Amino acid sequence: MRAKRELNQPLKIKHLFIIITVSILILFASNLLLQTDVVNIRGKVSNPTIEFLYPIELAKDTVLIELEGIVVEEDCEYLIQIESYGKRVYAQEQLSSMLSLGLESYVERTFSSKQPDKPLFRVMSGPYLNKSQVNNARELLVKNGRQPLIYKKCTKT
Repeated sequence: MRAKRELNQPLKIKHLFIIITVSILILFASNLLLQTDVVNIRGKVSNPTIEFLYPIELAKDTVLIELEGIVVEEDCEYLIQIESYGKRVYAQEQLSSMLSLGLESYVERTFSSKQPDKPLFRVMSGPYLNKSQVNNARELLVKNGRQPLIYKKCTKT
C-alpha cells in the first residue's frame, strides 16, 4: 500500500473563501456607515467696491506727503500728527507724554469724513520749517513706539 501524500497548505481553500467573504462584508458595511454628505462648496466671485474718502483738511492746503517725496523750494511748514482720539482726555494724556519728550505739541479738534458729526482730537507736533527737523522729530516718535503721519502745509506767495 502506498501512502497518500498530503500537501501541507498553510491556508485551506475554505479559509480563503471565508477571508474574502468577511473582507467584502467589511467593505460594504464601512461604505454604508462611513458614507458622508460632503458637498463641494464654491465661493462666489464678487466685485469689490472701492470708496475714496478725502480728508477735510485738503481744502485748507494741508497735504499728506511721503518722506521719499521730492522737496521743492516753497514757503512750507511741516506738521506731524502723532495720534487721533475720540475724547479730549486721551489726547491730553498723549500731549503730556509728547511734551516730556521735548516736542512742541498741541491738541487740534477736527472732524472725520466718515462721521462728520463726531469730533476727533488729534495730537499734533510742529510746525517744523524744514524736512530735516521733521525727520528728526519723526525718528524720535518712531523710537518711542508711535507711528506718526507727516503733513506738509504750503502757502502760495
